[in-house]
Amino acid sequence: MPLLPIDLQTLFTQTNQVGREQAVQKDTIPQQQALQGAQMVQKNAQKDASVTQTQNTEEGAESIRDRREKERRKRQAARGRPKGEAEKKAPPASEKFSDPALGRKIDVSG
Repeated sequence: MPLLPIDLQTLFTQTNQVGREQAVQKDTIPQQQALQGAQMVQKNAQKDASVTQTQNTEEGAESIRDRREKERRKRQAARGRPKGEAEKKAPPASEKFSDPALGRKIDVSG
């Protein structure tokens, strides 16, 4: 299929437009990558500035106390004592400690 002079004339007038389109297509990929990079930087900055929620809350003071209590109960069960008996032997918190070597009366006039 031969090219006619009118076809060549039309093609030559469009070369500037084709060149611009090719330049735009060539530049869009780096621009998209730069935009994605800027978005990632913004997300990371937002994560750094925000307060993060704790992931593992099991290793706190309460869990250590609970673990020690479980270990104590296991030791008592291994000794053959029932749970209620160990609790009965412990003095109540309202009972005061008194030393028999010390006197009970205080000389205020002194």
